[in-house]
Amino acid sequence: MIPSESSLEETLPPPPRVSTRLLRLGARLLQGRNPLFALIQAVGTQVCIVGINMLTGVITARLLGPEGRGEYAAVTTWPLLFATLAFSGLNSAVVFRMRRFPADTGRIAAGAILLNSAQTLVGIGVGWLLLPTLMVRYPPETVLFAQRCLACALGISTYMLMKQCFSGIGAFRQFNFANLWPQLLYGVALLLMIPLHSVSASAAILALLGTSVLATLTTVPSFWSLLRPQFAGSLREVSKLAAYSVRAAATDIVFALATSSDRLLLIPLLPAEELGIYAVAFSFSRIIQLVQPAISSVVFSHMAGQSESAGKQVHDYALRFLLAAFTCGIAVLWVTAEPLLVLAYGADFAAANSIFRLLVVEAALGALSQVTIQLLLSRDRPGVASAIQTVVLLTSVGALLVLVPRYGAVGAAAGLVLAGAVRFLLLLASVKLILKLPLPRLVLCRQDFQYLLGRLH
Repeated sequence: MIPSESSLEETLPPPPRVSTRLLRLGARLLQGRNPLFALIQAVGTQVCIVGINMLTGVITARLLGPEGRGEYAAVTTWPLLFATLAFSGLNSAVVFRMRRFPADTGRIAAGAILLNSAQTLVGIGVGWLLLPTLMVRYPPETVLFAQRCLACALGISTYMLMKQCFSGIGAFRQFNFANLWPQLLYGVALLLMIPLHSVSASAAILALLGTSVLATLTTVPSFWSLLRPQFAGSLREVSKLAAYSVRAAATDIVFALATSSDRLLLIPLLPAEELGIYAVAFSFSRIIQLVQPAISSVVFSHMAGQSESAGKQVHDYALRFLLAAFTCGIAVLWVTAEPLLVLAYGADFAAANSIFRLLVVEAALGALSQVTIQLLLSRDRPGVASAIQTVVLLTSVGALLVLVPRYGAVGAAAGLVLAGAVRFLLLLASVKLILKLPLPRLVLCRQDFQYLLGRLH
C-alpha cells in the first residue's frame, strides 16, 4: 500500500528551527574546516587584531609623543625585520610540504625548527653588525639597546613557524588564535602601564618584545601536541625544505625589504619626531589589511591542495571581493582620516593626514597583490613571484631615494604607492603570460554573490 502524502508528512522529522540552524552554523564557523568558514574566521580574528593594534598605537603615541614614538619605531623595526628575513621561504615551504605530504608532518615540523633556528641566529649576527650604520642618527646607548633587542628575533621567527605549521595541517582555529595572542598580551601590558603616566620608549619596547617571547613560550605545548615533531630523520626534511625555501625565499626577502624600505631609509634620514608621525600614519593605514593573514594562509593552503582550475577560481573570487571591499574602505577612510587621527592620537599627529591617505592606498594594493602571489606559489612558481618582487624592490628604493630627500615622509608614502601599483600590474600580467591562464574579471556580478551564498551551505 502506497502511503498518502499526508501520512508521509507526518512521518518526516520537522525541519530544524532557525535557532538550531544558527547554532550549527556558528559551530561550523568556529571549527573553520570549510574554506569559506576558515576565511571568515581569519577575517574576524584580524578585526580583533586591528582593534588591539589601534588601541596599542593610540596608547604608545599618547604616552611617548612624536619623538618617543619615533625612537620606538626605530628600535622595534629590527627584531621583526630580521626574524622575517630569516624565516623567508620557510613560510611557504612548510605549508606546501605539509599539504602535499601529510604523513610526514612530524618530520617536516622538526626539520623546519632546525632550519629556522640556524637561519635566525645568522640573521641576528648580521643585524648586530649593521645596526650602528642603520641607526646613525641615534645616540650610542640607543643603538646598543637595539642590538640587544635583536635576541628576540629567534622567539619571533619560531612563533611564525608554529603559526605556519598550524596552517599547514589545517588547524586554522589554532592559527587564528596564534595571530591574536601576542597582540592581546601586549595590549594588556600597555594597559597595566597607563597608571604609571610617565612611560619611556624603552619600557614600551621591552613590553612589546617581552610579550612576543611570552606568546611563543605559551604556544609551544599546543604546537607540540598537534604537530608532534620527529627529529629522527628530520635532516632529510631540512634539505627538502631548504630546496623549496631557496626558490621562494627571494619572494619573501624582497617583499619584507620592500614593505620595510621606507623605514630602512627614514630611520637614518629623518629626525625621530618626523619618523614618529610617519609611523603613526603607517600603523593607522594597516586597518585596510584586515584579511592579510587569511590571504597568506587560508587561501594559499586551499589553493595548494586543489587542481589548477579550482585554485584559479578561488583566486579570482577572492580578488574581486577584496577589490570591491578595499575601494569602499579607502573612500571612507579618506573622508574621515583627519578627525580620526586627531581624536585617537592627539593634535600633535594631525600632520599624519596626507601621509595616511597615500599609505592606505598602498596597503590595499599590497593585500590585493598577495592574492596573486599565493596563486603563483600554489602552482609551484615561486621564482616568478621572486622576480616580480625584485623589480618592485628596485622601484621602491629608487622612488624613495628620489622622493624622501625632497618631500620627507610624504615622499616615502608616494614612493610606496608607485611600487605597489607596479607590483599589482606585474602580477596580473604573470597570470596571463606565465601561468597561461585568463586574466581575472575585476568587477563583481550576481554570479559572485551566488557562489558566496553557495559556500555557506
